[in-house]
Amino acid sequence: MALVAQQPAANDASIQGISVGSQPPVEAGTNLPIGATNLPSSSDLSPTGASVLPELATNPPAPPEGLNAGTNSFTNLPSLPAPDLPTAPLITNPITPESLPAPLPETTTGPIPLPTPTTNYFGLIDKIMKLVKDVPLTAEALAKAGNKIVPGVIAKDAKRMNVDEVVQYALAHNPDILTAVQNIQRASGNYINVRAGLLPKLNVQPGYTWLDPQIQNGQTPPGYGSSGGIPSVQVNQAWNINFQGTQLLYDGWKTPSLTEAAKLSEQIAYFQLRQTIDRVVADVVRQFYQVVLNRALVIANEQQVALYSTQVTDQQSRYDAGTVPRFNVLQAQVQMANAMPPFIAAENNLRVSLFRLVQLIGMDYPNIQNVKIPFDVNGELGYYPRKIDENASIHTALQRNPSLKAQRSNILVTAKQVTAAISGWLPTINANGGYQIQSYKYDQSLSETIEGWFFGATGSWAIFDGLATYGAVKQAKATMQSAKISYDNSVRGVVTEVQTAISNLQQAKETIESQRATVEQAAEALRLSRERLDAGAGVQLDVINAQVQLLQAQTSVLSALFQYISATAEYDRALSLHTQYEELFDDPLNKWEKARYQSLNAENRARPQLPRSMRKDDPLPPGVKFDDLIKSSTVRKQEQPLDPKAKGKSSKKTNGNDKKPVD
Repeated sequence: MALVAQQPAANDASIQGISVGSQPPVEAGTNLPIGATNLPSSSDLSPTGASVLPELATNPPAPPEGLNAGTNSFTNLPSLPAPDLPTAPLITNPITPESLPAPLPETTTGPIPLPTPTTNYFGLIDKIMKLVKDVPLTAEALAKAGNKIVPGVIAKDAKRMNVDEVVQYALAHNPDILTAVQNIQRASGNYINVRAGLLPKLNVQPGYTWLDPQIQNGQTPPGYGSSGGIPSVQVNQAWNINFQGTQLLYDGWKTPSLTEAAKLSEQIAYFQLRQTIDRVVADVVRQFYQVVLNRALVIANEQQVALYSTQVTDQQSRYDAGTVPRFNVLQAQVQMANAMPPFIAAENNLRVSLFRLVQLIGMDYPNIQNVKIPFDVNGELGYYPRKIDENASIHTALQRNPSLKAQRSNILVTAKQVTAAISGWLPTINANGGYQIQSYKYDQSLSETIEGWFFGATGSWAIFDGLATYGAVKQAKATMQSAKISYDNSVRGVVTEVQTAISNLQQAKETIESQRATVEQAAEALRLSRERLDAGAGVQLDVINAQVQLLQAQTSVLSALFQYISATAEYDRALSLHTQYEELFDDPLNKWEKARYQSLNAENRARPQLPRSMRKDDPLPPGVKFDDLIKSSTVRKQEQPLDPKAKGKSSKKTNGNDKKPVD
């Protein structure tokens, strides 16, 4: 077919108008292949874009055949009727601004205005709402508000005690301290007992003898009987008294060595008392502030419960007005229920911490029929940053730590025991002497006596004891070496304790400084989320998340404050700095023991020399002096000026123990 004979159809809708043929409904059989002048229509929807069929408006397609229907529409699909759904009501907001709860304060220092419903969905009583109604959001404010908590286990009208008063009571009643004092008594008694071997001993030995006259073959005095012409008289009674003294002259230095060992053991008991006091003070301080922390956590959790309570009330009112779905109310109620177990656990932790504090300080319940704690804790989680010098702290601990003093003295005790064991190879010599009185008449009279002095000496020397002495010496030397190894490791341990305490102080300090801003930000986020929810621009989940984050931030700061106080107590224990408490309680020691205790634990007391064989490896030789020692609280108190006006003019060096509160 010639091209000139191919004329386009009258209803041709191609772009160039050059398609020809009769244009059947399905395909253009007479059309030429697509070329540069035979382009598809702009409305063509075929996969390849090569169709030049007319528009569907003027050339409707036939029903589709098979699955490959090209661009044809599915006109043979079944018609589905629309479901008969109820018409949704128009969303309105009948809640006026006056009916909404007041927004949170602009700053975190103001109180939280909370509604006070009589009961909520879970029957939360009014006292929780009223208790936390005016508590600010900051962690420090929560710690202060903790003093208002009444755990229910404290007796009515109980005395309120601060940390110093609690520590003073513990020093006079703590069972560990009382046991340490009795250990001093026991060590002192042992020293007196061992020292008695060096002192002379005086004995009185009376004697009396009586025989029945009817006994045959009794003793007959010389000159009596048939040979002397004097009648035989049977002796039936006699008496004598010996006043005898004994004295050890030499036993191979065994008794002198054991006496020195007993004296050193008594000194160790004083060091152990100092160690026990330091530990008890640290434990009491930690437990006291554990109670304060638990009180603050109770407030924080009560505050969280109260916030969720407002959400329940608010969402319930919105649901009743038809502005929110039932899901919002259920979600608020679930969050409220989830907040109750931590609150209950916080209250239980508070009660348990109080029980443990009572046991730690050694306090008895005045009425066993109605067990109530007879005192109340009065304190806050204050933040008092301290300037710490690591080298000075370690030097002070090495100089003052009572555990090191006790272990160093223990090495000397074992050295004396070695000397005592060696004495088994040496002789023992004892002397004795006295005065004796005895009867001498061989008749019924006891009035006639004779008397006089007597002296003597005895000795012994084990030539061979089956190597018992060799074994004892070997055992004593091994014990001495073990004591030296333990002392060396304790020196390293004290350094580690101080470094760990300083590191914990640094961690707590950085946590406090970092989380303080987080608490303020979390409080602001909570305020904004509530305002957005009240304005209709936010969702309930944002408020819930903000409340959870606020509680987490508050808990982190409160825990960091407690950790800083706990690390400070451990730092003071390692350096033995809390000596001021010794002047503030009724010391169970008598005046001689107290003077000896203070003398042995003095800061400037020189370290004793180790045995000669160990001096080369001594980690703390007596010649080593530290010029940067941190002074104990007692020394600092003694150095304070007496004139209050001159107090601010004192030029004494700051040693890192002066507390300055941080606002």
